[in-house]
Amino acid sequence: MDGQVGCGSILVLVEDVMVPISVVYNAISILKKEGVEKLDPMIVTQASTQSLTSVESASRDIVALICRSLEFPSDKMCGDISRVLKPGGTVLLSLSSQSVSKQANSTHERKLLLAGFSDAQSSEAGHSIVITAKKPSWKVGSSFSIKKITKNLPKVQIDDDSDLIDEDSLLTEEDLKKPQLPNVGDCEVGKTKKACKNCSCGRAEAETKVQLGPTAEQLDNPQSACGSCGLGDAFRCGTCPYKGLPPFKLGEKVTLSANFLDADI
Repeated sequence: MDGQVGCGSILVLVEDVMVPISVVYNAISILKKEGVEKLDPMIVTQASTQSLTSVESASRDIVALICRSLEFPSDKMCGDISRVLKPGGTVLLSLSSQSVSKQANSTHERKLLLAGFSDAQSSEAGHSIVITAKKPSWKVGSSFSIKKITKNLPKVQIDDDSDLIDEDSLLTEEDLKKPQLPNVGDCEVGKTKKACKNCSCGRAEAETKVQLGPTAEQLDNPQSACGSCGLGDAFRCGTCPYKGLPPFKLGEKVTLSANFLDADI
């Protein structure tokens, strides 16, 4: 069972079943240099998280822990210690230097920081390692008004007589001339007559119109740039004007047989 001695504003949590009172006073003397023997701290042996359930919130100025292992105090107990401490209160961990390594020292400091304490510091006191930390001075749920700092903006004086450039003076006579728009109605843009981009007069349709079938001149004097037009449709390209006509010799008039238009069956 947990043992409790005294009340006061100092709470001492001990991991072991028994602890010499001199060890308790030596730990407290790190924070209070004078009158340690007159203090009446509340000492809890075999301390656990349940040991702090009956302690009122924000009722202690100092909470001292006498530890010998990494597991003490637990993360939950560190949170309960923060609850029972007054704002600005101090928590002190005293660890035996014989059983404490550098890793254990940093582990306990990290536990205190995660519980909301600040200014964690470690030092040696005789045969012990002591870690102290502070609880923030503000209370949970406290509020304060933020004073709005008004700064006077610097006044900029504008001199009307300053040397300003007139924008109109930057323009030349050529810039002021009205540009001549091209004659879009008859698509005569530039030296060559061709359809404009947004042609609506019919020139574009005339330029893109595909000639269907050979002309009379092509039938009287057939010519071929590729040399395959007279060999038949199997050798002609898709845009060949002679497509559909029978094979012929280049330079000779293309003639159709008497039964060319007769049905095959």
